[in-house]
Amino acid sequence: MMCVNRRDVLFSGLLLMLVGCTTGQLEYVTPEGTTKIACNTEYTWQPSVDKYAVEYILSYCAEKATEQGYKVKDTSLLSINRTLPASPRGCIWTHELAKEFHVTGALTDKQYGYIIAALDLGHITGKSECREPFIESNID
Repeated sequence: MMCVNRRDVLFSGLLLMLVGCTTGQLEYVTPEGTTKIACNTEYTWQPSVDKYAVEYILSYCAEKATEQGYKVKDTSLLSINRTLPASPRGCIWTHELAKEFHVTGALTDKQYGYIIAALDLGHITGKSECREPFIESNID
């Protein structure tokens, strides 16, 4: 008979919660009626933010699939507003800048997740004229 230490079980449970991941995939149907899967995505950092990064990516993929003539199974993805909050004057969003704003409460989990996903997809590009240190008066 095997004995299990309650402390080990509690530690294992906490570790699983901290290392959890958020995943998603897009199901669509071809004009021939074949169901396919695309845009497998996974974020493994902060679940409250990760779910929005996955949502952004799947919504983007759903839009692209529809443009190519496919029918998306989860049509709610097509009505998601992926508008990003304005970045501070002279700046473009970077992972570091978005994190700074999220930590201070200037970005919601959803806004932060969307910015992270947009950055990861290459939707935010350009040269930043952002000056350090960042001060609040630069916010639009």
